[in-house]
Amino acid sequence: MKKFALAAVAAAAALTGGVASAYTVGTFSNGFVVPNVIDEGNGKTTAIGIINRTNSVVPVFWVFHDENSGHVTDGCFPLTANQYKGLGWNQENEGGETDLRGANVVGKRGYMVFAAGASTGSTTAATACKAPGAAVINNAALLSANAFQLDPANSDVAVTPVIDGPLGIGASVDLTSLDATSLTSVGGAATIASNLRIAARYANHAPTSSTSRVTVWSTGNHKGTHTVNVFDTKQNRRSTNFELKNAELDFYDPAEMTGLPTSHTDGFILWSPGVLPANAPTATSGADVPLANTTGTGSVFVYSTISIGSFGAVQTLLGAHQNGPLNP
Repeated sequence: MKKFALAAVAAAAALTGGVASAYTVGTFSNGFVVPNVIDEGNGKTTAIGIINRTNSVVPVFWVFHDENSGHVTDGCFPLTANQYKGLGWNQENEGGETDLRGANVVGKRGYMVFAAGASTGSTTAATACKAPGAAVINNAALLSANAFQLDPANSDVAVTPVIDGPLGIGASVDLTSLDATSLTSVGGAATIASNLRIAARYANHAPTSSTSRVTVWSTGNHKGTHTVNVFDTKQNRRSTNFELKNAELDFYDPAEMTGLPTSHTDGFILWSPGVLPANAPTATSGADVPLANTTGTGSVFVYSTISIGSFGAVQTLLGAHQNGPLNP
């Protein structure tokens, strides 16, 4: 009964997550972010599907950042009006030139930003990425996407949530050289506020039933030890901590949180990303500004992946966010 109940809750949350939370999903804008991208080898990779509803050819500039927003590699490909393009991070080529991913990226985790560049009525697919003036953000473009993490060995496909735009990229920013400070916000994520709270689902049923991992992505530096309230299915609360060691993309395992009672096997974790951790970075400018200090401008996005062992499947659950009192 317990396993069936969890599966039902996971399925319902996956179907209604975009409605229950205030994240914006399934819209068209000037670009989007895929917050978790990796090619682990042996076909276990990220796949991305993109739709262009712009009534013209659009150059799509992309960049792959590592977990600390360090630039790894980038490129551009054209999309014609009403074109759908599927990208496999392990194999897609760019117009017959070189493979999209490039060498020495297998096993490297990061995130990808896709931004629509400028185009004119005379732009063609052959000239879109190379035309003078193309590498500036096109706020009139209409792009949308979905993403999945493929796991052929386990015959499984897990949804990787795509963060809709609009992308907060300045009109003078060169899309061919996006760095850790170029993207300041993403419309589909939660905006940092002092009273922002995010509830992330977890389910840890040892030894064979379920395991969880919570993914945190943001435009600021979220490094630090964060104190949170953890609730179980009987409304029991326990305050504990999780640590984020990477600047803009990180994960934590709720089962490894020190002091969490063994009875807390299913529930949610309530985090306040607008509260500054005691050991947060101290920078006041550049890429190391703490996430909590980007109130009103910074963006954060949280989701959980729960592996249900008895079903051999992985469910993706969006973290729901609200602005309200910080007390439980």
